[in-house]
Amino acid sequence: MSERGVAPMLHGEIPTLFEAPHSQDYTKDIILLGVPHEGILVADRHTLYPPGSRPPETFYARFGADKAPDAIRQASVIYSLEHEGGIAAEVDFTNISERLKIIDAGNHTLEGAEDVSEQVGRSDGITITLGGDHLVPLPLIRGKQKGKPERLSVLIFDSHLDLHPSPPLWAGSQWRTLIDEGYVRPEDIIIVGPRGVRQSNHEIEYAREHNVLIIPLRQIDDQGISPVCKQIASRLQSVDSVYISLDIDVVDPNFCPAQKYPDAAGLNPREILTMIRKATETVPISGFDLCCFSPRYDEGQRGALLAARFALEAIYARLRH
Repeated sequence: MSERGVAPMLHGEIPTLFEAPHSQDYTKDIILLGVPHEGILVADRHTLYPPGSRPPETFYARFGADKAPDAIRQASVIYSLEHEGGIAAEVDFTNISERLKIIDAGNHTLEGAEDVSEQVGRSDGITITLGGDHLVPLPLIRGKQKGKPERLSVLIFDSHLDLHPSPPLWAGSQWRTLIDEGYVRPEDIIIVGPRGVRQSNHEIEYAREHNVLIIPLRQIDDQGISPVCKQIASRLQSVDSVYISLDIDVVDPNFCPAQKYPDAAGLNPREILTMIRKATETVPISGFDLCCFSPRYDEGQRGALLAARFALEAIYARLRH
């Protein structure tokens, strides 16, 4: 009979992600963290609201991504590393804890996350981050490139392009800001899954002029996953590593209704997992984030469970390398 132990709790009733040890030792292989930031909100097609405000709630104006990290942690116990160290069935039944040192570093501000990411980059680890809105990858990629500069691809799963030029600190302009600051080349950005009509002409023109690779949902429908994975792998041949950013609204809301900006008929989870897997078999993963999950709209925690499974796939990606 095994001995009793103290449950790994982050605070109050919130467990650590995957029940990993809580620590600020950023020399480990994988640093799990939350960034419960929600900044500028889209009130309607003409109006942005400043951080901290709350527009009248409609289907167009949703909020609550700042509550996501702890909600996902609660659901993540189903993937607890306390299950004999976490035996990964999808990776030849490898024991995760025997191969990787993993900690949950708790929740951080944008500025704190950038500092953590820089330290992790210097020690050759990776961050797996729960947002927050989609501004969250901005400080993480900044920090990573400060800690370990390299040619980095960003593989983005999103139903929107997020290539607006302004305001610079907004979850709709984060990729342009990173390009303008010199941390990422536009030709090393891959955006998978755009759909619907919430796109802008200037974003489309920028992507075409600067060789951003866009793989809309229609292309996946027409070609299937395998050719798309090969196209992604081909684009990754020129880079050192890939950072993966997943906006949960790329997922069909039937699988996850808890989205800030839901749009019907999206990707299914297995398609996304396959593309992540194939991409990180091509080059090493350097980081992962999941954003725009809003637990206030979750039903039976199924969205939180799916978010945790996506984060687990990032662990698998590091394990494979």
